[in-house]
Amino acid sequence: MADWISRAREITGASARRLPVPEVRFDLRGRSAGQAVYAKRSRRCHIRINTELLAAYPSDMLAVTVPHEVAHVAIYRLYGMRAKPHGAEWKSLMAAFGVDASACHNMTTTPTRRLARFRYRCGCAEPAWLTSIRHKRVLAGTRYCCRRCHQTLVADTGESLSG
Repeated sequence: MADWISRAREITGASARRLPVPEVRFDLRGRSAGQAVYAKRSRRCHIRINTELLAAYPSDMLAVTVPHEVAHVAIYRLYGMRAKPHGAEWKSLMAAFGVDASACHNMTTTPTRRLARFRYRCGCAEPAWLTSIRHKRVLAGTRYCCRRCHQTLVADTGESLSG
């Protein structure tokens, strides 16, 4: 991590004060390999790493995921929230790192949980399925529209699919 931050400082001309080494947490689970987390008020950042993927793919994680997340931290520290997460500044830094600037990894993962899905209807012939998270939001008043016909989705007889 410190090596990639050092490279980012050299490339961008940022000082150690402006671009400190972020805290690293090994608490990420699921399909994400890494995650850069920003605190807007304090501007402190930390990086979360998926330990299962690190154990399974150590070279990919060190060569791709770590610089990917470091680039997010560096761009946030230099440009704030006005820079897009995978925008031009981020892509430029990734190119300077010599690392592919793709937004997603291709490592095999296993999901941590499967959500129940609930059947909804709209103007389309086939039903739409919402996860239990979105279904609960609908029950609380949120409205969702079909991506195809753009009609509001309506719950269909309470039928659900377990994940």
